Amino acid sequence: MERAFTHDWLQWIELNLQRGCDKDGIFRVLLDEGFSHQQIVTQMRYEPSADPGTIENPLSVSNQVGRDAKAEAFFQKVRLYRDKIYLPNARPLDTQLAELYVLDDFLDSEECARLMALIASQLHDSYIAATNEEDESFRTSSTCDMGRLDDPFVKEIDARICRMLGVDSSYGEVIQGQHYSVGQEFKAHTDYFEADQYDKYATAMGQRTYTFFIYLNNVEEGGETEFESLDLVVRPRQGSAIVWNNLDANGIPNPNTIHRAHPVRRGEKYVITKWFRALGSAPMYSKEPNEYIHGYTRQGFCKTRLDPVLFEKLVAFYRENRNDAVVETIEGDYVRTNEVDSAASTVVELPASLKAAIHVSLLHEMNAWSGTLLEPTHVYGIRDYQRGAVLEMHRDRLETHIISAIINVAQDIHSPWPLCVEDHYYRLHQVYLEPGEVVFYEGGRLRHGRPYALDGASFANIFCHYRPA
Repeated sequence: MERAFTHDWLQWIELNLQRGCDKDGIFRVLLDEGFSHQQIVTQMRYEPSADPGTIENPLSVSNQVGRDAKAEAFFQKVRLYRDKIYLPNARPLDTQLAELYVLDDFLDSEECARLMALIASQLHDSYIAATNEEDESFRTSSTCDMGRLDDPFVKEIDARICRMLGVDSSYGEVIQGQHYSVGQEFKAHTDYFEADQYDKYATAMGQRTYTFFIYLNNVEEGGETEFESLDLVVRPRQGSAIVWNNLDANGIPNPNTIHRAHPVRRGEKYVITKWFRALGSAPMYSKEPNEYIHGYTRQGFCKTRLDPVLFEKLVAFYRENRNDAVVETIEGDYVRTNEVDSAASTVVELPASLKAAIHVSLLHEMNAWSGTLLEPTHVYGIRDYQRGAVLEMHRDRLETHIISAIINVAQDIHSPWPLCVEDHYYRLHQVYLEPGEVVFYEGGRLRHGRPYALDGASFANIFCHYRPA
């Protein structure tokens, strides 16, 4: 007996046709849901452009052995890069002469302002560890040894630099802040220690490796950083960073990294610098495999709204079926509660038609947001967090949960319950969702969670996961 089209399925077809979804893909979904070929042709007023047996179901994660093999090969390659540097959103310099990156927006304007105020409070004349110290005009800036301020904000920025670079903090020197007034400069120099300096400065921690250099303000005129051998001049831009390796591929000091700070012509210039060394007390490279996933967007997350028709269907389904929810058991115990004799979360299973509707409804907007073609991998049921629940900070599954969405279905809370998510610059944000709102986030590489206990009776949401096709 043929399966009859329900009102929900008819609306689903019409909604996705209106949105311009691939008709062959819609056709395949309906075939896999048990509708006959002629039924679908009649309802869609469309005949597939290819043999239906060859059309892939865009919502299916089964029968993808070849595709999954390719994905696993890719992620195996990702894992091989664990001992390398990867800076999301950075622009590597296209040269074999040195390893150098330009990274915009590492710090925001408020962070820069706070750091400039701290630098201005503790300045002294800059010095140099170089053979040409007798040239009093060689370096004319002022310096603040920021690591000695014992300031929590400086420690936070220090930790973010280490995490962005992916090098354990034991390899880092303390952050230095520098201030340049009009006419002040730092003539051509290298950051690594020359042979006659090594015994004095490098016996304990070894040679300098990476330099992480950040501009804190836009200089009115002058103050550029020039790498003479690399034919590169970088104009100061607030919050942007230059990151380079002072050594070559063989670990030998690279003279191509010689650089100078041009004199400030108008205004003033604030920067901070953090150097890293070759020796530390832990494994040098500290990033997890997930952190080598490509960054697809500038920040890593955004908030939007779900289609209101679909949202009302989800709310209606939740209200009708929430009494059938089952206690959720999650591997790794990253959802927990301190409430006695109470589950941290329950789950209401979703029918295939609603899962398909969710995936198709979000797919086009998520493709546009991420700038890449995505394929759905998984729609979870409605997870209903219970009083006192905590979702530990974590990253999602490497192979399948690269870009995800959370839909807020319903909530019964006394105070707002934020989703805490780090952006690509390791800055922590709090995102608040009202029912009907959705957050897109790059959950494969960005840590996220709800580390504060839920103050309320329940908080129901749906997780949808995608990966690049």
